[in-house]
Amino acid sequence: MVQARVVIGWLAFAMLIGLSVKRLISDGALTLEVWIYLLLMPAALASAMTPDSFWNRSSADPVELVEEEEADFVGTKDAPDPVEDGFDVPVL
Repeated sequence: MVQARVVIGWLAFAMLIGLSVKRLISDGALTLEVWIYLLLMPAALASAMTPDSFWNRSSADPVELVEEEEADFVGTKDAPDPVEDGFDVPVL
């Protein structure tokens, strides 16, 4: 069974498309109102495409915290001297 949020999301998405096309045709230009309709479309589409809410999800896999081991970086950096390579040393 389809949740009401998904149906409302698809209806809102279709309505925003219709409103933006209608306003675009009637005004003949991309106005602020058309941009608002276009920018609201991803929110309506996201609610339509996600059938289960994040607050209703039950995670079957328990979350485990993993401690990172400190890596020993043994080695030296062989960075060249900037003065020898021709770079100026800034003086403040």
